[in-house]
This record gives sequence, C-alpha cells and structure tokens, in this order.
Amino acid sequence: MKTIPFLSLLLFLAFGCDMDKSYEGFEIRDYKESVGQKYTSNPGQAFFAMDSLGSFSLTSLFAVNILPIKIYGTALLLMDQKSESEGLDGKRLPTVMKKFGFIQPAKIANWDSESSPEPEIEGSLGFIHTQIEQQFLGKKFSVEVANITCAACHSSVTFDQNGIPKNEAWLGAGNSSLNLDGFLQEIYYGLVKGMKDPRHFLTQIREAYPDMSRDEELTIHYAIFPKIQKALKQYKKMGRVLPFPNGGPGHTNGVGAFKRAAKILKQPFTFHSEEAGVVGIPNLMDKGFRSSYTIDGAYGVAGKPRYKSMTKEEARDPQHLNEMSHLAAFFSYSAMGNSLNNVEPNIPKVEKIFATFVRDLKPHKFPGQIDRLKASRGEQIYKQSCSGCHGIYSEGLDEIELQSFPNKQVAQALMGSDPYRWKGIDQSVVDFSNQNVFAKYIDAGKELGGYTAPILTGIWFKAPYLHNGSVPTLWQLLNPELRPKKFLMGGHAIDMVDVGIKGELNTLGEYVYPSSYTPWSQPAMFDTSESGKSNLGHEKMFEKLNSNEKRSVIEYLKLL
Repeated sequence: MKTIPFLSLLLFLAFGCDMDKSYEGFEIRDYKESVGQKYTSNPGQAFFAMDSLGSFSLTSLFAVNILPIKIYGTALLLMDQKSESEGLDGKRLPTVMKKFGFIQPAKIANWDSESSPEPEIEGSLGFIHTQIEQQFLGKKFSVEVANITCAACHSSVTFDQNGIPKNEAWLGAGNSSLNLDGFLQEIYYGLVKGMKDPRHFLTQIREAYPDMSRDEELTIHYAIFPKIQKALKQYKKMGRVLPFPNGGPGHTNGVGAFKRAAKILKQPFTFHSEEAGVVGIPNLMDKGFRSSYTIDGAYGVAGKPRYKSMTKEEARDPQHLNEMSHLAAFFSYSAMGNSLNNVEPNIPKVEKIFATFVRDLKPHKFPGQIDRLKASRGEQIYKQSCSGCHGIYSEGLDEIELQSFPNKQVAQALMGSDPYRWKGIDQSVVDFSNQNVFAKYIDAGKELGGYTAPILTGIWFKAPYLHNGSVPTLWQLLNPELRPKKFLMGGHAIDMVDVGIKGELNTLGEYVYPSSYTPWSQPAMFDTSESGKSNLGHEKMFEKLNSNEKRSVIEYLKLL
C-alpha cells in the first residue's frame, strides 16, 4: 500500500473539491426508481422516512457527523460478539441496532399507500446509506456512509389491545426507545477495541463485509483510520462520545447537539454535566398549530410573533406550514449532522414534508378499552382546567380534532419543571443563529423563562411525560406523590389503564418492567435525581381533582 497518493488525495479533498457536494441515499433513490412519479402526490412521507436532507457530504463525513458504515458496523458487531470464534457478519447489524431502539418494522401502519406504494424497509427504519466517491490522480476515494432520517427519532412501534408492542411502525410518533447515546457509546467502545491493532481491524471489517471494494479498503486504511485514531485520543479523556448528557432511551439534547455542531461548546472533548437540557423525543401530530418550535418555543419565525394563538385554518395555511418547515430544516444541522451550506438547499424537501405529510398526520388510535362515560366527564374537566394551555378540541368523543391552540408560554415559577432545557438557550446560541443562513428564517429566543404548553394529540403514545420525559405514566403525572425516582425506559409495553410505561415497583422503589415481559430493545434506568431529569412540576393543576376525576381525564386523553 502506497501512502503518498492518498495523502495527496486528502489534501485535494480538503482544499480542492466540493466538500459540500450532497450524495443521494440509496433508499430514496431506489424507492423513486421503483415507483416512478407515484411518490410525487405525497413526497413528504418518502422524504421523512428515507431522505438524508443533504447530510451525505464530505464535510459531514470529516466532521464525524455521518458514519462510515463498514467501520462502525464492525465496531458494533465486535461489541456484540460472544467469543472471538464467533464470526462477524454485517447482515446482523440491524439486529444489533435494535438493542438501541432502532425499529425494524414489517409494516408502516400509517403509510399513505393511496399516494404511493409502501416501501420495503430492509434493516432499520430511518437508517440510510450511500457511497461517497471522489476521483483524483487515478485513485478513488470511496466509502459507504450511513446516517439517520427524520423517521429514526420520530417513528414508534405500535401496540395491540393489551399494550404489547407490535412489529409495525407509526411515522410521526416519538421513538421512546431510541438510545442514540448508548448507540454512539457502543461504537466508541468497539472502535477502542478494534483500533488497538488497525491492520487486524481492517481484516475484521473485510470479514464482516466481504464485498468491500479495494478502493474502499484503501480509503478506510489511509483516509479514515487516521481520523479515527485522532478522535479516539481526544475522546479518551472523558471516555465517551457526547460531551453532554443525552438522557438515554427516548430522549435527546438538542441544545447540546447544536452547541457542539456550531463549535460554541467550550472544551468539546470535556464532559459538560451542566449542559443537561434533555427532552423526550416529541410526537409530530398537529405541529402546524405551533407558532414556534421546541418545548420552550426557542425558535420562532423571523418577523413573526413567537407565541401566537392558532386556529385550525391557520394551522393548515400553506404559507404558515412553509415557515414552520424552515424551522424544522434548521434541525437537520445539529440532529442529522448536515453541513451549514447544505441546510438551505434542502428546505424545499422539508417544505414538502410539512405540506403533504405533517399537515395531515394523525395519531394512532388508542387500541384498548375506553370508559366512554368517564371520558365524557373528563372532556368537561379538560375544557375547564386544561384547554387554556393545551388547546381546544372538537365537541364529543368521536373523531376528536384540535380546533385551536394558544401557544402559551408557562413561566418557570408557575410550572416548576426542570429548568435546564430553557436555560440552555444562551447568548452563544442566539448569536450563532443570527449570524448565518438561519438568520433570515429564524428568530432565536434567549432566557425564555419557562416552557410552551405542549399539544396533547396522541398523548397516550407519548410516554414518559413532562418535557424531559421524567414521569412514566399519566396516572403518576396526575398523582405527583406516586412519581418514581427511578424507572426503566426503552422497549416497554403500555399500561392501558394508567397510560404510559407498564411497570411495577421493586424492593428498591424503582419502577421496572413486569417480570413476565421481555422488552424489544435494551432498557436503561432513568434517574430523576440527575441534572436535567427532575420529575417535579405541573403539580398544582391537579390538586383539586379527586381520583375519579383524574381517571375521567385519563379516559378522555386516550381519545385525543
């Protein structure tokens, strides 16, 4: 192997070629080829599930924002290996990834098949790949890379009438089992193990992926391995990948991720426990009713009110949906590792996601029993006690739809919820957002002082509760004295009575899964004593309700 041509190639890549050239993912390419123009009647669902939104580029690769799949896949397989005699097979990667909450559905239950055929998901939903190639001086830089799509975070398994997970996915629901922190950490451990002997590791990669080309093998050895070795030295001090808490299964830390991507996080290879603004991954139903995005309303539309009451007609207005889609496109920068230059060119795709998918997105109907008499009482209690913050729904118990939403910011002093998330929006975030391409689309708020009351459509699907996902069930939310200090999260079943994560208290007072239940992904313990994870807040609102009234409210919420 000769190093000089590849070192020259790296210099060329760094200074001479289009680092931001965007490569199309295989999944969306193959889908468009298989269905022809059929997908164009609802392109949003295809882009939501299968498109990289421009994140496949050399810039993203060399910023370690997208994954060279054969390297990281082998690292995961090494960590899953029971013994060294066990072979490495890249085809097993989706099975390994399932431990971290990546869904491998046999069906997408809410796919609009009248618009275009449902895609066949090979592997994990929302995990896509492509081949990046550049030619220079007779040598080819070639590496297969992978990344997530919107659907990786915003799709959930469905549940049967007993609350048991099914092998189906629901696009637009928050993935309450996805553990990106655990996924990245396992890759880190695998790389540390593999890179102790890079030549042997390359042999293991070849074993796992026997069809790997010679060009890709050379690229990995001379271009990617040095980058990994440098990164491992930097990460060694903190012994982890993410320099901030991410919350575990079903959680994310968007502010921490943004600060890291924008290089405004001081000492990026030191763990920042204070950057603990974790949130539960949200559902996307009725998102057109929002006038700003994120739980604290941190990102508003430039030149528009941040907290504006929205009617159903306004929520479906094409111009408003376009404006909100621009905010969502902003998230592809930190959440998907997009390069700064590739965000704006992909806004038209996000506009289509909102116009043809998010606009009409419906929640999965509650599959269990509902006491309609209690639900009718709960409707009246909701109107009196909850609608002022959480929105007005249509009359009756059939085909309930949100009619208006106040986008009301609730001050910290009144709500009492964990403040880490809204406090994370500091001046550095505002300055960065106002000094680049985002500025003409986004008004970034600072020190907002509280949270925007969330839309409750599909709330039974959303467990755990509060903005940071710190309460396992609605019953515990309505009865603060029952909120556990620790609970398992990830791969859970649904409690069809209390609504939320089905569990029971063990002898240590931890809320764990029933002994008869086997989770479909690897659970982790959520500890509410850790920074950013407090389960306090939203307590005064329930003080005047008795147990029967609380049960009635829950029966009504099952219908939203």
